[in-house]
Amino acid sequence: MSASLFHSFVFPGLLYVLLWTVGLYWFFRKFMAALHKRVGPSFNGKGGSYQTLFDLSKLLTKESITPDGVNPYLFSMMPLLAVIIAMLPSAFVPWMDGFVVVDSHYGLLALVVLIGIEPFLLFLTGFGSNNKYSFLGGIRILTQAISMETSFFLAALSPAVLFGSMNLTYIVEASSWMSFAVLLPGFALYFIALLGLLEQPPFNIPDAEQEIVYGFYTEYSGTNYFMLQLAMFAEFMAVFSGATTLFLGAYKGIFFDSYFFFFMKMLGIAVMMMTLRAATPRITLAQMLKFSWKYMVPLTLLNIAWVFLAKSLWFMGA
Repeated sequence: MSASLFHSFVFPGLLYVLLWTVGLYWFFRKFMAALHKRVGPSFNGKGGSYQTLFDLSKLLTKESITPDGVNPYLFSMMPLLAVIIAMLPSAFVPWMDGFVVVDSHYGLLALVVLIGIEPFLLFLTGFGSNNKYSFLGGIRILTQAISMETSFFLAALSPAVLFGSMNLTYIVEASSWMSFAVLLPGFALYFIALLGLLEQPPFNIPDAEQEIVYGFYTEYSGTNYFMLQLAMFAEFMAVFSGATTLFLGAYKGIFFDSYFFFFMKMLGIAVMMMTLRAATPRITLAQMLKFSWKYMVPLTLLNIAWVFLAKSLWFMGA
């Protein structure tokens, strides 16, 4: 029981997600400011390190307004449910050598399914808001998720094809520099697909402020809005840790294995995402759908064929 409570509330549970959210949000601001040649937060704490804490405390103390006419169950429950579902994938990730909460033979399947559910919960937040802008944002996120998840699942399955297992611990143990080279195209496709699932530029279509106010977030404020933001950063952690586990060897380092390497690899993926965020404009929904179905899905299928070929040539013992 004590171990379960530790995993649920400390690591890799709620406290870890909160620390990750605060740290990554501050890092986002500072990194984006440097890319845009802006100052970024600098007054509150060293390097503006307290500013994110003040912003979060402001959100938590603001009144959460429930508009008339909303579905009370969907409107109130979806933010909390979104956080819980976004945190669940971390239970299947081997964070350190010998440390995994749920060591399942189907860990990869659980990982991609739990990540794939999150956009549907966000659709329900917009649907339950009884607001045309929220509903339009929800429809967009559902359309985007359906088109991108096929590519995401196929790219995520390439390590399972190569190593013949869906056990994430086994995939990490079997990974090597050679397997990384084989899986590099799959990693690139996984990264592009996760940008679509996370609604990040150039795929930030569901919450396009210039077009639909703020998408499915429109009616949310105070604590409920904080919960949705927490769910978004928890999903960042899930997809980044998934990419690190599947393609980058997780906690494996050059001379020794450590959680430090796991964290730095996740941070590297975040840097790539933020660089694209700063450098790319948003595309339209029609362009995204065309790109996903016409290019991403065929490329992920070709990647699966490439992994089968590489397995037969160099990994027959895997």
